[in-house]
Amino acid sequence: MGLLKSLVTAGTFILLASTVIADNTKISKTLEIHQAFPNIVHLDIDREGASPGDVLAFDADLTSATGLSGKLRGIMFTVRIPDNAIEMFEDRIAHLIFDFGDSNTLVVTGSAKYPHKGDGQMSENQPQLRAIIGGTGLYMGSRGQVQTSRNSDGTYKHLIQLME
Repeated sequence: MGLLKSLVTAGTFILLASTVIADNTKISKTLEIHQAFPNIVHLDIDREGASPGDVLAFDADLTSATGLSGKLRGIMFTVRIPDNAIEMFEDRIAHLIFDFGDSNTLVVTGSAKYPHKGDGQMSENQPQLRAIIGGTGLYMGSRGQVQTSRNSDGTYKHLIQLME
């Protein structure tokens, strides 16, 4: 009987813990942001051509249907290049700052896959997810995620989901 009671107690604890975790991950605010075509600078580090350690820096104007505007500034580091002709994507780590003015920023980081050949931008209509790890001003202590999609005209859409 002691083992059964322990299992029931453990199961109840796990159920309660998962409920608390689920309750703490509710989306409290969603922002849809439009990004203009970015100004991009490629820095070819070490070996000529695409190689781990290469840097891509960019900035772009941001707007939203609700009147929000600002700048997106980012830096990406190439960390893996395909080993063979079959693989089409390279891996990058990104650090992004969504700056909405008046010291209101969101800080975003994460990794994503980018086409190995081309202009260094994301594939069209292939969303990438990155983590919101903080912010300043109105966004101080923010957490959540950003889903980024490249549009056919070279602009981007960012769906920002902030957690409670």
